[in-house]
Amino acid sequence: MSTSTIPNDEACLRILEQEGCKPSVIQHVCNVQMIAVAMAERSGAEIELVRAGALLHDVGRARTQGIMHVPEGVRIARERHLPENLVMLIQRHVAAGLTSAEAVALGLPPGDYVPRSLEEKIVCHADNLVKGSEGIQTLADAMAEMVRRGHRVTAERMQAMHAELSQACGTDIDDLVREVKSRPRVKGPCAGHTSRPDVRL
Repeated sequence: MSTSTIPNDEACLRILEQEGCKPSVIQHVCNVQMIAVAMAERSGAEIELVRAGALLHDVGRARTQGIMHVPEGVRIARERHLPENLVMLIQRHVAAGLTSAEAVALGLPPGDYVPRSLEEKIVCHADNLVKGSEGIQTLADAMAEMVRRGHRVTAERMQAMHAELSQACGTDIDDLVREVKSRPRVKGPCAGHTSRPDVRL
């Protein structure tokens, strides 16, 4: 088991840049971090893990933009000797989780792609609520998009995850997103990468 420490924001952004992630990917992960940290603060999740996971969940997009960005991200994280809980967060962030059969059907390597920990669920769901670098969407919008793409089961899982996290946070996640949007401008390492995307609520 890895004994390395969880990288801070500056280190995570440096990894993304060193690996060659496009500015749009960095903007996306910084926006995901805004939502994920708000959920972590309300739910008592491990903040540093959520911060790093939100920033690094798409590091594999430096190599490919398809579903294979997941194993690529895992490979990069392991090459960099990142902690195993962070590696697992990268592996389990896609959609609202994938069963072993779904993963194999998509061509992914055998593995567990279902978010298990609170931190994994937070980053996974925050990712679903940030549409690329375009903006933050509601659960209803995210589910509708999944259904349009033919992924009704994923949409249902997303709804269940939203309900679970809303309970853990003590407020509906859509309301939490509105609260994040009303805060002053983002500060810190991500300040130059966030666009304050429109919240379609």
